[in-house]
Amino acid sequence: MTDPLWMALIVGNTRLHWACFAGDVLQGVWHTRHLRAAEVHRFRVEGFAPTTWASLGLDAPAIAESWAASPASVIALYVASVIPAQTQLWQGYAGLHEICLATVPLAGLYPTLGIDRALNLLGAGTQYGWPVLVVDAGTALTFTAGDGGRLMGGAILPGLTTQLKALGQHTATLPELAIAATLPPRWAKDTPSAIHSGVLYGLVATVWDFVIDWRTKFPAGQVVLTGGDGEIIQRCLDERAALVSLDPVLTFRGVQRYRQITAAGG
Repeated sequence: MTDPLWMALIVGNTRLHWACFAGDVLQGVWHTRHLRAAEVHRFRVEGFAPTTWASLGLDAPAIAESWAASPASVIALYVASVIPAQTQLWQGYAGLHEICLATVPLAGLYPTLGIDRALNLLGAGTQYGWPVLVVDAGTALTFTAGDGGRLMGGAILPGLTTQLKALGQHTATLPELAIAATLPPRWAKDTPSAIHSGVLYGLVATVWDFVIDWRTKFPAGQVVLTGGDGEIIQRCLDERAALVSLDPVLTFRGVQRYRQITAAGG
């Protein structure tokens, strides 16, 4: 019997993050812009067939092959969102499973904790073991620590892109820059390079400071780096990166574990 297809959707601050699973096997991930109400309505009515994605001009490479192997009229969709308005668009979809913070199987969660941080912690503890520190480098840079299935605490600060935008938007003469394709020189000789250097290496220094404090408290504790800017931060860590596991699909591991536990009634 073919394992059933199901999908996970993480609604981020700037993009939608999608994954397709066959049972417990991840088939692939992809990312899209936020969807308009009419586009979500198409999915609700027509399902997630490759033709629907293509007609909306959205690239979903993981869907085509998986769908060909196991087409389905209604696919279970597990949604975790930091933007309530985007979640609301999916209400009424027959296969919807909305992931709420109160149902995430972790102890010590506080009401305003981001659902993405909770799922990251659940996924990291499951995949890498406890205790574990998750560093999520996205729109915000977040640190989330846990041990034995319980949240220990964390921190939040502006992420790499957010810091670059802030300098351009809140100063009179500094330009608003995008992330550079290559690592900047630390001691820059022009303004754009100086901004890239200060923001990137300053952020990396912050990451490393948290990692050192974590490893002082938990010498055998795991550190997992995720998020859209995770790869560039890992590159900047150089030889120190050996202490950090890079996992771009960590949030989806959390969704996968959530599904396993809730399906078993645990």
